[in-house]
Amino acid sequence: MLALAAVPVLAGADSLRALHVIALGMHADTTRVRIGEPFHIAVHVRVRENVAALDELVIPDVGRLQIIGDERHTTHGAAGTDVVETITLQAAAAGTYAIAPAYLDAIDARTGRPSRFSSNPLTIVVAPPGALLPQNPLGGLLRVLSWVALVLAVLALGAAVIGYRRRRRTPVPAPASQPAPPPPPPRTPHDDVADALRAYRVSPSGAALLRLRAALFAAAGASDGATLSDALAATSDARLRSALRAAERTAFGPANERDASSGELIDVTAGWL
Repeated sequence: MLALAAVPVLAGADSLRALHVIALGMHADTTRVRIGEPFHIAVHVRVRENVAALDELVIPDVGRLQIIGDERHTTHGAAGTDVVETITLQAAAAGTYAIAPAYLDAIDARTGRPSRFSSNPLTIVVAPPGALLPQNPLGGLLRVLSWVALVLAVLALGAAVIGYRRRRRTPVPAPASQPAPPPPPPRTPHDDVADALRAYRVSPSGAALLRLRAALFAAAGASDGATLSDALAATSDARLRSALRAAERTAFGPANERDASSGELIDVTAGWL
């Protein structure tokens, strides 16, 4: 899904290469921070071609925000090439900062015309030190999950110690030979969605969001490179369709609605599972 439609580009058209641009979007891990607090934005672009790099991708103009880190990762698969660039930023002064769209210029392989493909813009609100920020709906969930994981780890360790002491005190006869256990059942798209949801709950990063979105598309029966409309047309499962829409809003919707849509994505996906 492109955040904005491609627009014609004339200057330097002779130097452009032909690409099928399937997706270009930008996502922030938070839209409200305090002065000096680092935050991240992730730019994701997918092209159908298998290319070594996408030097055409131009990162967004971040204005007066300070860039303190920039990493670009390129992966290849049957659907083509995915590039995710993660930029770490911080602000030295309070205010509202507009981040311009990322873009790339290429020959649109569908039309043969030079075009500029642009992502969505972002708006970041920076508050003074010590200011109260709106609660992230995932924050409480993540704290609860961390606490539960710690309790389970302590209980498992205690059970292991008790079992070890009992084994040392009581000789255990050699077990009778048992038939080999049956092989585990093959993985299903349902399993992939469950794994991706667990990863997104623990660390709701841009990469984890894209993995969950891709798993939902596959569960719907959509092929690689499909759009949201394709995925919705591929399934009649109402709960899965709700999860698909929530994933699309979280990945590419308005920045001021992403925290709420992220919580909705977790809830509706868990309900479908």
